[in-house]
Amino acid sequence: MSKVIKLGMVFESASAPDFGSIERSPEGEFTLLDDDKAKLNTALKKSVCAPLLQDGSLFSVQSGAIAVVVDEPAVWRYHAGTDTWYEIIEEL
Repeated sequence: MSKVIKLGMVFESASAPDFGSIERSPEGEFTLLDDDKAKLNTALKKSVCAPLLQDGSLFSVQSGAIAVVVDEPAVWRYHAGTDTWYEIIEEL
């Protein structure tokens, strides 16, 4: 079976989550399009990713990570304790 690296995490290609347009910068900030903001809380969460990780890979999102929606200005922040992304600056 083949493996794929997505957002710095190693998954089996057949079971890798669909992160849509979510990208990660070298500094660790995420950017995405408005159409994929729901994927923050349906795909890019430890409870979703951790069971799918391969080869000793760890969930790569740290508490306090920021995700910027680039086409409908909004900002989301990840809270590891609740494993949830929260919108901290709402769309205008």
